[in-house]
Amino acid sequence: MLFLVCFPSVVLGLEAFVYGDMGQYAYPLALFHRESFWHGQIPLWNPLSSCGIPFLAQWNTLTCYPGSLIYLLLPMPWSYDVFCLGHMFFAAVGMYFLAVRWTNDRFAAALAGTAFGFNGLIWQSIMYPQFLAALAWLPWMIIAMEKAWKEGARMIVWAALAGAMQMLSGGVEVIIQTWLILGAMCAVQFFQRGVPRGRLIVRTIVIGLLVAGLSSFQIFPFLDLLEHSQRSSGYGSGEMANVGAMSFWGIINFLVPLFHCVRNSRGIFVQAGQEWLSSYYVGIGTLAFALFALWRVRNVRVWFLAGLTLFSLVMALGEPGLVYGVAKKIIPIFGFIRFPVKFVASTTFSLSLLAAIGVSRLRDVPPELQPREWSKAKRLVLALIGLMVVVLVIAWVHPLPGEELPAIAGNVGVRIVMILSLMGVIGVSWRKTDRKLQRLFQCAAVVLIWFDVFTHTSNLSPTAPSVVLQPDLVRSFFSWNNELRPGTSRALESQDSFWKMLSTGSADLGTDTVFRRRALSLDFNLLDHVAKFDGFYPLDLKDHIEIFKRVFFTTNAAPGLKNFLGVSHVSNPTNIFDWVTRDSFLPLVTAGQKPLFVDETDALQAIFTDSFDPVHTVYLPTEASGRVHAVGQPDAKAVLTRFSNQRLKIQTESAAPAMVTIAQTFYHPWHAYVDGHRVELWRANYGFQALEVPPGKHLVELRYEDTVFLGGVVVSLLSAFACVAMWLFWRRKPMVEHSV
Repeated sequence: MLFLVCFPSVVLGLEAFVYGDMGQYAYPLALFHRESFWHGQIPLWNPLSSCGIPFLAQWNTLTCYPGSLIYLLLPMPWSYDVFCLGHMFFAAVGMYFLAVRWTNDRFAAALAGTAFGFNGLIWQSIMYPQFLAALAWLPWMIIAMEKAWKEGARMIVWAALAGAMQMLSGGVEVIIQTWLILGAMCAVQFFQRGVPRGRLIVRTIVIGLLVAGLSSFQIFPFLDLLEHSQRSSGYGSGEMANVGAMSFWGIINFLVPLFHCVRNSRGIFVQAGQEWLSSYYVGIGTLAFALFALWRVRNVRVWFLAGLTLFSLVMALGEPGLVYGVAKKIIPIFGFIRFPVKFVASTTFSLSLLAAIGVSRLRDVPPELQPREWSKAKRLVLALIGLMVVVLVIAWVHPLPGEELPAIAGNVGVRIVMILSLMGVIGVSWRKTDRKLQRLFQCAAVVLIWFDVFTHTSNLSPTAPSVVLQPDLVRSFFSWNNELRPGTSRALESQDSFWKMLSTGSADLGTDTVFRRRALSLDFNLLDHVAKFDGFYPLDLKDHIEIFKRVFFTTNAAPGLKNFLGVSHVSNPTNIFDWVTRDSFLPLVTAGQKPLFVDETDALQAIFTDSFDPVHTVYLPTEASGRVHAVGQPDAKAVLTRFSNQRLKIQTESAAPAMVTIAQTFYHPWHAYVDGHRVELWRANYGFQALEVPPGKHLVELRYEDTVFLGGVVVSLLSAFACVAMWLFWRRKPMVEHSV
């Protein structure tokens, strides 16, 4: 019911989430995935973006996630929004059951579930569906692993399936944090001897192997792409780490959510100096009860959650927090993470559970001790109110440029009312002996936990009329019929358009989205089936990203490169929301160029010079010298007869050996065949494709054949068979419950 209150127009299909990455990344990719599904294709390659780029291998495209069937089968954009809201609800229910398991208190668990299912982090994560899906599986994964450790048997299979679901969601940072939490929990179990140590270790290893095996068809191509991408273990260092890290004062935002926040161009309050996450506020009540648990409860679980909270907060600080730098040296995979602030996911998880433990503590103490415990709880609340007032004074004395002090003051006032109301409602509920009245006040407490977060800032996931996401809206507006289709030509934004779209925006999200679509910003081109030079993906191929940097970070117009890439439309110099045509662009496939053998550095320099002539010249790597025998053949012909996402057919004709050049990004799963015989596909013009054809007429095929993906499919199928076999085997054996 609370989700319906939050997003009624979305649930009814009248509006859609389009803010931030939802509109410019997640939804366009989901639409591409859906269209590939209905065309009977596995979307391994996307020809519309970045002159061609791996799609499924990106991992966070949700291509292999079974939950994606919701929006593959049902109408979009409504189904995609329901997919996101459903995962928020799924997260809340998962936390509820986990908190019940840890506290045996259903009211405390209801508060924890509400806090985890609706907080600043998960609310804004609507625009990061892969992150949201992984976060939703976190409590379920903890439940499944605890049961598997204690019970073994079929629970091992359930834990493996839960882990595989989270793994396939693509929320890499949450997945890493989940397994760090599980590793720490396993260590606690190991030293507590709650489960025989041998069984504990074996069950953990078996589950880990099954999760990896079931997910191999997604993980294998991802690791392959990662190796060929721009990211390395040092990617999250330096400036990258600073813009994506929580500042030291950012911890205060758990208490005063608008402290040192300013409005962006869309009217959303964002933290100064931290670009990825606008809010991670869990609610003043949640924070108060979590602190109460840390103060008044002494057990291993509280100590564990306290350590997890401290660790995740320090990691979220990035390199300035010191621990993050050390952790990257010990676990190099952390270096691939661009935004350390994502570690607040663990903080949100731990604070929700700690809050449940704190509430349960107040309810479980003997009646004669309750006045003392309530007195301590009241003192804690008064201390938090005092801290909020101090923070307000600091903001008043030392404001940041653009910081809205009246908004902060009003926000602090509302937070004080929220915590006092929550304490009052919970106190009254415990004094009531009538069951119905007690339930009524408990429900009021749940609503207050939700309402506190709902009112702490402006809408973190604003919506626009669903019509703004209608496919081919811009194509129709500009009367682009067969122009800019993949295989025909491409569009290229100007530098002015590219950077203005990144730095400006409108508070009217519907208008803003329409104009961003007209500018073909980031991945909006996918909605109109427009091929373009660039794209917006977490992993870019190394060669293409180097060309991208030169195109958008320098003033080099590179006319020869534009011709080679088939750029038929460029941004209008006087209106970034309009396009002008170019007549000198070449088709995707050309033939007869004279090969010049140069190293990578020289090739990159050459394609940006004014003298680059892609009609007569192609730059090949030095290792091709002696293996390529073609010379310039001006009369050679190459005609593209068929184009699909993962296969090209080309008819060639030449009187002598000739080069055929394809203006498509080079990636090793692409293979070339001449009359059915495999031939070498060379890296050409620094980051594209070329092959040599013999004299005469020939049929050339380029096929995207991802053997790494196929190998992952085999491993995943074998792992699935193993799960079925274990399930059937343990069906004949009673499960043994081991005491903790």
